[in-house]
Amino acid sequence: MKKLIPIFALAGMLAACGNEDNAGANKKPDAVLEVAPVGKKVYRNNCMQCHGLTQERTGPALAGVRARWHNDEAKLTDFIRNSQKVIAADGPDSYAGKLFDKWYKTSMPAFSSLSDDDIKQLLDYVDKGKE
Repeated sequence: MKKLIPIFALAGMLAACGNEDNAGANKKPDAVLEVAPVGKKVYRNNCMQCHGLTQERTGPALAGVRARWHNDEAKLTDFIRNSQKVIAADGPDSYAGKLFDKWYKTSMPAFSSLSDDDIKQLLDYVDKGKE
């Protein structure tokens, strides 16, 4: 038994040394994270359920959205934050009111938590109409 103790001690030390040398070989690679641009991330998290980039869904396609709003980015930003507030303020004959009517009076959720920069980057992303 006394002869086995040094053998076990030596085997343990070799195993420990082997683990240090092969630490990287036995380690699983870290998961690869896709870091999406902010606009794409905002679109995927908030918009794509109802809006395609080039295809209509529950709401209109978003490619070319700035031109449809006559490049009025302030009004478009307000609409994204709270569409019903813009429709109420501008009336049923406004672009926002007509859009609401065209889509069967379906209200878009308010996205009041989005920052100005989030919305700008969202618009930069969706306006191009491609992934």
